[in-house]
Amino acid sequence: MKNAVEALPQSAIQAASRGEGRVFLSAFGVHLGGGLVLLQALVQGLGGSLQDALMDTRTRGSLPLPEAARVTWIRRSLLARCLRLQQQAQRVGPNDVLFCFNSLPPLLKPAGRVINYVHAPYIVGDGRQVRYPRIASIKQSLERLWFRAGVRNCDEVWVQTPTMARAMSAAYPGVNVQVVPLVDDELAAAVAQAAATEPARAVHPDYAAHGFFYPADGVSQKNHPVLLQAWAALADQGLFPKLYLTLRPAELEAAVRASGASPAQLAAVENLGRMPRAEVLQRLQASSALIFPSRAETFGLPMVEARALGVPVLASERDFVRDVCTPAQTFDPASAASIAGAVRRFVEGAQAPEATYYTAADMVRRLLERAA
Repeated sequence: MKNAVEALPQSAIQAASRGEGRVFLSAFGVHLGGGLVLLQALVQGLGGSLQDALMDTRTRGSLPLPEAARVTWIRRSLLARCLRLQQQAQRVGPNDVLFCFNSLPPLLKPAGRVINYVHAPYIVGDGRQVRYPRIASIKQSLERLWFRAGVRNCDEVWVQTPTMARAMSAAYPGVNVQVVPLVDDELAAAVAQAAATEPARAVHPDYAAHGFFYPADGVSQKNHPVLLQAWAALADQGLFPKLYLTLRPAELEAAVRASGASPAQLAAVENLGRMPRAEVLQRLQASSALIFPSRAETFGLPMVEARALGVPVLASERDFVRDVCTPAQTFDPASAASIAGAVRRFVEGAQAPEATYYTAADMVRRLLERAA
């Protein structure tokens, strides 16, 4: 947990006192729920550093805005919002920072730095499987176009989770993406207290001593490319648990090619080829766990075999899995990060994810460091 009581850097304080390093805030559209809670904390933390703000009319009276700040109240009009943001961008000086807290960047680059805080999943296409009302869907499509047109004007794009960072980097290669999760002071204190009571992780878990077995052929639903991507992700973290496969040479070649992983990333993967059933059961019993990333099954015999042998199962979070066993860990079979996370939880013990959270004071400090 970031320390919320550290003093601001002296350079930032001096810059603020000279009228430099000012923060221009664009927050129209943020008016309810968690977004409003975080906006209230941010405005409180900015204090006198807030020079200019674009605010949603629906938040009037609910924000601790400093009297000296120039505040423009924006109605629910996409055109009005776009025009007001461009006007605000023209007022930004070379030593100022424009902080877009609503995911929407300026369409023309201002003189100062631009940091865009994205907390709308539809900006990167996440959630397209959700059925939104027609008007909301049209609005989201227009805002995606707005973001695509303006993202080149951003010096940094801040997101709240590594998952969102990966999605942003995949959708917009070359964008400087930073993970900066903001929480209000009350939640920060609660998270810190919870972290203090959690059991410690294994200091030096021996990944190389763990072997995971996947007895399956190379048909598409068996999902080998994503499994190999997960092992590549673990290798990138310096973690090399063993993975044993039972593919024909051509099937392995196709899976490796589809995964895009390098030989170095797959150094801990061993293909045993086709095996008689007796050898499959011997290998399964000798393994740390069965890993079963299949996307679809009518039964899933290896999971039943693992259950009979007392071998833990790491498997897709699917109904067919729980029809035949109670897995030790589950994951999203479409996500290499999710599979890798399940392996880490299995090896290290189930723990809350390690994360650094920013209070409003932390975020203001980071903003002023970029403005000074």
